[in-house]
Amino acid sequence: SSSLCCIESGTECSIKPEGDECPNECSDQGRCEDGKCVCFPGFSGPDCSLSDCPGNCNDKGTCVNGQCVCDPGFTGPDCSSESCPDCSTKACPGNCNNKGQCVNGKCVCNTGFTGPDCSTKACPGNCNNKGQCVNGKCVCNTGFTGPDCSTKACPGNCNNKGQCVNGKCVCNTGFTGPDYFIQIFFIKHSRLYLAFILSSETEGTLC
Repeated sequence: SSSLCCIESGTECSIKPEGDECPNECSDQGRCEDGKCVCFPGFSGPDCSLSDCPGNCNDKGTCVNGQCVCDPGFTGPDCSSESCPDCSTKACPGNCNNKGQCVNGKCVCNTGFTGPDCSTKACPGNCNNKGQCVNGKCVCNTGFTGPDCSTKACPGNCNNKGQCVNGKCVCNTGFTGPDYFIQIFFIKHSRLYLAFILSSETEGTLC
C-alpha cells in the first residue's frame, strides 16, 4: 500500500510508500530519513522515545527517563563524581587487615590473629603469661615448655633418660638423679657381701 503526500505549496503531490515511514513518527524527537529515525540530541531508540542520560551515566548508574540514578558512592548529573560517606561510622585501624570485623571502631579479630588491627599472629593461650609470642609461636620462659608454655619443664629434658611430669623427672629403669635417696644394704653371704640398692623415690630433677 502507499500514502499520498503533498508538498507545502499544495501544487504537487507524490506517492510515498508506507515502507519509508518511520515508527511512531520518531515521537516528534527526531527526523525520518529513508524509513529510519535520526533522533535529536538527548533521545535515542528506534522511534526516539528514549531519553538519553548525560555521558550514559559513565557506567556508574542507571538511566531512568533521561536522568541518572547513580550507584552508591557516586553522584552528579552524569554520576562522574565520587560521593563522600556520612562519616557516621567509626573506622578501624587498617580496616582490620581483612582478618576481623570492625565493631564500633574496634577490631574483633578472627581466630589466630590479634592486635588493634588484627595484623599480629596470635599464640595459643597467649602463652599463659609464661613466655613471649613471636610470629604466632610461644618462646617460653625458663622452666616452662609446650606450645602454650603451660607445662613445667625439666632440667636438660631429663637427659632423654626419663619422662618429665609436672617439672620432675621420672627416670627410666637403671637411671637416677641427685634427688634420689639411695640406701645400700650389705648382707653377708658365705664369704661374699651382696649389695642391695633400694631407692626411696622414683623421681627427681635429673636422670
